[in-house]
Amino acid sequence: MHPIVDLDALGLDPERNRLVTDILTLQGKVHDEALAIAGPTPNPSDLTMQQLRVLGFIAKEPGLAGHELGERLGVSAPTASGLIDRLVEKGLLARVDDHEDRRVRRLHLTDEGRALIRQMDSLVQRAMMKVIQNMTVEDLEAIRRSSEIFLEAMSRAKSSE
Repeated sequence: MHPIVDLDALGLDPERNRLVTDILTLQGKVHDEALAIAGPTPNPSDLTMQQLRVLGFIAKEPGLAGHELGERLGVSAPTASGLIDRLVEKGLLARVDDHEDRRVRRLHLTDEGRALIRQMDSLVQRAMMKVIQNMTVEDLEAIRRSSEIFLEAMSRAKSSE
């Protein structure tokens, strides 16, 4: 199994390149095993694919304005507004007044919206819940520590953008 990422483009030294290749290969195997254990991602039956895309864009860029969302989706302002209205009615999105321009309303996921995104994006977590009884406390501590390290690195990467 070869990673989808072009590591040569990152300009890593050979040792780092080898380690990242190993990690990505292992993550691919973890994903495949998790899918075999937990099954496909559950999709809420009452949401359209376009509504799911809206939630994904807002999860990635909290605070988008409706017109910005429309641009990202490639739809007209009235279409974007209709999508937003339905998600607000479902309690998944909230409109918040912009502090600098009261004419603009920013979009944010509600707690319910965040929970839905997590549920849909929880393949490894769903699989872990099925295999956790086969793991030692030491295994779980190692996973926790590696998750903390990865989260710290993500925070550093995010702040350097």
